[in-house]
Amino acid sequence: MRDRFTERVLDTLSICQKEVVLDCENNLFVTACPGSGKTRTLTRKIAYMSNLYPESLKKIVAITYTNRAANEINTRLDKLNLNESHIWVGTIHQFCLDFIIRKFGLNLKRTSRGIKIIDEYVTSKYLKEIYENYGIEYNPYEHPNLMVSTSGKYYEEDDRKRKIVIDYHRKLKQTNEIDFDLILMLALKILEENPISTQIISNNIRSIFVDEYQDTNEFQYQILGQLAKTDKSIKFMFVGDSDQAIFTSLGGVVKNKKEIEKITGLEFLSKKLNGCYRSTQRIVDLYSHFQSENYKIKSLSSYSEDAGVIEYDKETHKDNLSSRIAEIIQDLINAGVSENEICVIAPNQFILTPIAKDLKKELPNLHFQSQDVYPIKPDNLNLFYKISFLVFTPIGERIRLRKTIANEIIHILKNDFAVTLSPKFKSLDLLDILNSAKSIEKNGLTFLRQKIMCLFDFLEIERALYPDLYQAYEDFFAKAIARINNKRLELSTDINDFRNIYKEKSGINISTIHKVKGEEYEVVIAFGFLQDIVPHFKSKNPEKEARKLLYVTISRAKKRVYLFSERGRQNNWFPEKRPTDILKNVEII
Repeated sequence: MRDRFTERVLDTLSICQKEVVLDCENNLFVTACPGSGKTRTLTRKIAYMSNLYPESLKKIVAITYTNRAANEINTRLDKLNLNESHIWVGTIHQFCLDFIIRKFGLNLKRTSRGIKIIDEYVTSKYLKEIYENYGIEYNPYEHPNLMVSTSGKYYEEDDRKRKIVIDYHRKLKQTNEIDFDLILMLALKILEENPISTQIISNNIRSIFVDEYQDTNEFQYQILGQLAKTDKSIKFMFVGDSDQAIFTSLGGVVKNKKEIEKITGLEFLSKKLNGCYRSTQRIVDLYSHFQSENYKIKSLSSYSEDAGVIEYDKETHKDNLSSRIAEIIQDLINAGVSENEICVIAPNQFILTPIAKDLKKELPNLHFQSQDVYPIKPDNLNLFYKISFLVFTPIGERIRLRKTIANEIIHILKNDFAVTLSPKFKSLDLLDILNSAKSIEKNGLTFLRQKIMCLFDFLEIERALYPDLYQAYEDFFAKAIARINNKRLELSTDINDFRNIYKEKSGINISTIHKVKGEEYEVVIAFGFLQDIVPHFKSKNPEKEARKLLYVTISRAKKRVYLFSERGRQNNWFPEKRPTDILKNVEII
């Protein structure tokens, strides 16, 4: 007989969702179509397993592709009133830092003196210096392949570029810094070279659930494989959808069940979540045209038979596109559609930004949320981004998240920068210092500097004692200033604009396809479906890429989809771009 908690965990789940939640004996390979309730199922499985072992110290680990996805799972877990002390949810980079590098980095020469994590701004700064040393013009959009294997092999194949990569990594060693990719490589190297450390880590994990497995890269697979082979009692679940693998250009690798079994040395049971609770059947049928997985997706939404709207426009000129989209949005608002249920999507930021600016001018009475248009770019691994979150989020709101981030800041100060802090110094102490530091400054960057300096003064963090920490501080602000000085972005320094960075977003969303993955809206308005854009002119597998981007775009919509292959886009003297080829073969009625 099931207890009340189990009944609550299983409440509202479908039969196939319950099967995934209740199966704690097998390793699972779960294919989940768009809108299948994947996040709900994953959250409930974490809760169910947590309730099975309430006193255990072994961790239940959920690895997500984005911090946003991790926050969503944590928010849902909060509502279930669990003992969350043995639950860990975060990205693979956070996992590698928390479980491997910060605890066992002493076992590897490269990390034995601690670590300083740099972002893409510092990487670009170093590369620019190296290019200048060779007398070569630096292009920030054409980076060499900076990845290196655990054996020290460089992935860059071009001999000229490889010299730059070698110099870049030599520079990082000299400054005792690591970049985003090195977090994974060094974590894997620690596991490979220190079996006792690997055993300790594995023995403290009960299960590992990998969300969006199709976006996992080779290092991640190998890290998980090392843990699985070391302790075969760990229960794994990989859940995702290979048709939504749109991050392959960033290293994502889609592996099938057999390949994952080979990497982990485990057997997996296949399951499917193939009912869509998001979209009408008409929309499901449309995005199914671009599906490569061989299974039927059925709409299980209460409005599955609604006709909704599906329109494909190949006639609107790019110069009139903003006005046409504004007209559609205004009609939707007049019909009672909420701003939060409307999303405007494009394949890249370059063509999206001018449309976003035009829409805000043409619809001044509506609210918009657009991404990557703030002075401080989100970076959840950066100490000062974390501090800025605490500075600009309202006191008394999102209390649990503020405490968690405060703890992370203390941890980074101690472990990454060797700052001496009293064992009695806790998250609430840090929050009190930041909250009590007064300022009437209206410039957001200056306000943030003042708050940080108050914190440093209170903790007696002096530049002479902690030069690396102050260098990271200067790099953080230099990056923000560079964004503010970018005339194309037209960013403000007003303190209220800084506060908007961390507000829970509302309004009409304006986003790239890659950043909208995992979200859903009643209405999707998408443009830029043109050859050389979708698929990108550099694509190695153009048709496959175009299919996946269309699949992800259309499957965000519940009831209405407006697609545009606008006329008039061309590069210099080249002919006008034509509509994405594979849309010709799809009958849109």
